[in-house]
Amino acid sequence: MRKISKILLIAIGVINMAGCATLKAGTEQKAKGLENTTKLGVEINGDLNGMFITSTNENNPVLLFISGGPGVPEIWLNEVYAKEYPNKLAEHFTVCYWDYIGEGLSFNKKIKPQEITLERLAADAREVAQYLKTKYHKEKIYLMAHSSGSHLGLYLAQTAPEDFYCYFGMGQDYTQGVRRYEEGYNFMKAEFEKNGNKKALKKMNQLAGYTEDGKFKIKKQKKLGAKWENVLLSAGCATTREMRSDAKDIFFKQLSAKCYTGHEKINYWKGKILCSKSAYRSYQVEADKPCQIPVYFLCGYYDYTCPPTLAKELMDKLEAPEKSFYTFYNSAHSPLWEENDSVIEAMLKHVR
Repeated sequence: MRKISKILLIAIGVINMAGCATLKAGTEQKAKGLENTTKLGVEINGDLNGMFITSTNENNPVLLFISGGPGVPEIWLNEVYAKEYPNKLAEHFTVCYWDYIGEGLSFNKKIKPQEITLERLAADAREVAQYLKTKYHKEKIYLMAHSSGSHLGLYLAQTAPEDFYCYFGMGQDYTQGVRRYEEGYNFMKAEFEKNGNKKALKKMNQLAGYTEDGKFKIKKQKKLGAKWENVLLSAGCATTREMRSDAKDIFFKQLSAKCYTGHEKINYWKGKILCSKSAYRSYQVEADKPCQIPVYFLCGYYDYTCPPTLAKELMDKLEAPEKSFYTFYNSAHSPLWEENDSVIEAMLKHVR
């Protein structure tokens, strides 16, 4: 995968570098490949922040969407998976898919990993919220975050009541420790045994399992993340229930998207590498900090990238003016795309 990535990045760079448009602050253009979508460059706290805004009616409530990864913006899913996973969110909200500093449209080779902190991203998110409130004449907006972006999302729910009506956490992440693997192991073991997938079960047992005294143990730490991801894919517990290959279903699909130029696609994957080394990546959710706005979790039953069992534990610990936990039984990590109508129905219950 690493070799393929390097070869493709070099090839795309050679083909597209000359004459390739670069987003600048103050620019606003129609996004290719996406209906009802504008691509913008906005200066936020001194740095270029790229964003896509999609809406069928700009009088609708405004929603700020923070992607996961870290460093993996998700707007392109709306384009390349339009048939498989149609996303109708823009029929009900004016949605801002924000590429925060270091990722996607906002990648800059001058940015250092240690600059991408929770505090910096939170300050930027509040400035983006202010920009959107002014642009669309709103008193407040709605907030949604996915996966690792949910660390920032929940932090904003705890600290920024002036900007947001409520927070929707999809694939809400709580802990990346051993418990994440233990929860996944127990769920996937049952799935593999039920489906008779002995090969995947064997691979998983080579990575982790229980000792004779009943303690859960990681057996192979080296490159565990990538190997565990393959097990998740085999179980239908990764990005979606149907995806079986990150290379085919994520990497190559993103390269086919028209909403990012060739140069921006190179920056997209450079940004993923940058953000994976960022200070933000090491942040852990503070469950004992009270939320200042209502909080709603939207979790896939088959999501063992961010186990719903741990998200529920977090929800139980959190203090909030109002909170609800929604489980989507035909989804893995991305219920907004996998069960779009059901997710939107749940969200609209909490929209003023």
